[in-house]
Amino acid sequence: MSTKIDETSYFAPQVSKSDRKIAVQYRRMFTFGGLAKRLPAGPVLDVGCGAGPGLRYIRSRGATAIGADPSIYALREAAKLIQVDLVQMDAAPRFPFADQTFGMVLANEVIEHVPDGVEFLLECARVLKPSGMVFLTTPNLWDIRRVLAPLVGKVWSGDTDPTHINLYTPWRLRQDLKTAGFQQPRIKTGFKPIRWLPPHRNPLAIPYPPLIGNGMVATGVR
Repeated sequence: MSTKIDETSYFAPQVSKSDRKIAVQYRRMFTFGGLAKRLPAGPVLDVGCGAGPGLRYIRSRGATAIGADPSIYALREAAKLIQVDLVQMDAAPRFPFADQTFGMVLANEVIEHVPDGVEFLLECARVLKPSGMVFLTTPNLWDIRRVLAPLVGKVWSGDTDPTHINLYTPWRLRQDLKTAGFQQPRIKTGFKPIRWLPPHRNPLAIPYPPLIGNGMVATGVR
């Protein structure tokens, strides 16, 4: 990340999150992306792993995981929480791994931080084994909350992070996956249900309509 941030505050929610909350969050995300029952064969590379919540979930599912992040601070915190191989690297332009090393690349809320999404996806494809899968999440520029948030005096979540420099629409993300050579690109939006609209304390979870949901899960096969 090129923008200066307070890393202690930035990664604090990841460090403090319990295994139970991580399991709920990632189980929902992976189920939404079609990976509820089985992960692709082979080791998983968690690009932008931060303090390791994704690594903790992947390991809980019995898969081998390697974490990579540009932040030394985040990697040190991850090392306190889980024993896996960790690599300090930027998400662009080139990963320090050999071709066809991984069965899956996980990039949870990463692509919006890199200046060239196609370049990033090409690297994901390079390090994936044949039939390997990229699994990524990112904010959705068509999120209905982007329109509604200012009306209730809030800032849309995609605009709260100054390191977000490459935000996507579902259409553009699908095109970039295709350009990078991924087959069967699959985009779903709204993997978190509506909970903040009035009445705010209503526990009922309401799914978003297609395309205007509050975040995207995308997959592609090498």
